[in-house]
Amino acid sequence: MKHKKVLALALTGVLVLSALTGCKSSSSGTETKTDSKGNENAAKDNITITMMYSGTTAENDFETEVLPKLVHEAFPNITLEVTKLPDDQYYTSLKTKLASGECPDMILVQPKYAGANSVIGLAKAGYLAPLTDLKIMEKVGGAGLESFNYNGEVYGVPGGVTILGTYYNKDVFKANGLSVPTNWEEFLNVCETLKKAGIQPIVMGDKDMYVMQFGLYQLAANVVYPSNPSFDDQLRTGETKFTDKGIWDKTIEMYKTLYDKGYIASNSLGLGAQQAIQKFVDGEAAMTFDGSFNAAAIQAEGAVSFERGYFPLPGNETGKQVYASMAMGAGPAIYSGSKHIDECKAILEKWFDGESDIYKAYADSGKVIVTYGYGSDKVNPLFKDFLDLYNKGNSFYWCNQGWPAGTENEMETLFSESIGGQKTTVEDIVKGMQSKFEELNTEK
Repeated sequence: MKHKKVLALALTGVLVLSALTGCKSSSSGTETKTDSKGNENAAKDNITITMMYSGTTAENDFETEVLPKLVHEAFPNITLEVTKLPDDQYYTSLKTKLASGECPDMILVQPKYAGANSVIGLAKAGYLAPLTDLKIMEKVGGAGLESFNYNGEVYGVPGGVTILGTYYNKDVFKANGLSVPTNWEEFLNVCETLKKAGIQPIVMGDKDMYVMQFGLYQLAANVVYPSNPSFDDQLRTGETKFTDKGIWDKTIEMYKTLYDKGYIASNSLGLGAQQAIQKFVDGEAAMTFDGSFNAAAIQAEGAVSFERGYFPLPGNETGKQVYASMAMGAGPAIYSGSKHIDECKAILEKWFDGESDIYKAYADSGKVIVTYGYGSDKVNPLFKDFLDLYNKGNSFYWCNQGWPAGTENEMETLFSESIGGQKTTVEDIVKGMQSKFEELNTEK
């Protein structure tokens, strides 16, 4: 829904541990003791906790490198082993592991209905352990609780506010006399100017089809929701349809225009998400659509040095307000079949307490927009304009958070066919999305 102010993601509950030596029992049957620093040390066996996340790894990656080290420092008896996979591989692997009963202790879940790892879908199937009793939940804002809630229980920890936007090469823009576009017509003019100058305007890694959402959802924030913020809720009641004229067909047609005109590199279906990021970093394209969660990778050193900028893709008409695509971010959850549920909860309490070394490293990673505790006064300058829009209520959540998981996959598959030369029309795409939505919608 339309946001009125920055969500109070104040996950500031602190893991309150006695300074005196105390002990408690854990789900693994291992007695733990706390030291004077509030860290837990095993009185008996050491344990290994596994975690699986999705995303693009970067140098000194938080989840795979920094987090395991800091967890072991805070909990010397715990070894955290993390596997990180590209989104499509993550979804496939998660499905297999859940079906086999060999799921990692902690996994990444998406808010509401978003994706194959949606918190509602996984909680409904009984795969997640309730986290409502975590102390950090005491100060989670209403939107955070609602986004990870199923039947009155909270099953995931919000990862923070995340953004979809347009990263751009400020040096290239300046050299070609370009400024940040404020509406769709201006954006197309920017792309045409760059193309005529022999510069690839945009690069995308559509081989990983989920990245198609990065541009489409930005456009939808300006085309679909300003006139009807309840569009997705009404999909479930049948009051609206993807096939309604001038809504999703317009959104998809606008995005397809960027491919038809060659503004998005023609070999996008042969590039993975990481390859596209690298091409942008190496100065081979002036823009790329991506999220705040990949800011570290986007800002990494490449073949050429240039200043980065970030703006919302302006799908608005001239004279109309531009809206940003911003949402509650994905976050960790605990597998209900884990033998170490208590230990996993202790890690989450420490991770999101607002002041621990783990939290500080998380804030410094640039993967999330920190709105409380350490680093909240040092938000990445790239995100400032987005937060201004967010504070003014000029943003909308990511579309697929309101759809049953799988609807977005149908959109991606059909759009891929369309830009891949298979003569799939925009009408075919919206019909396919509507059909898939009706097939998957269980709230009829």
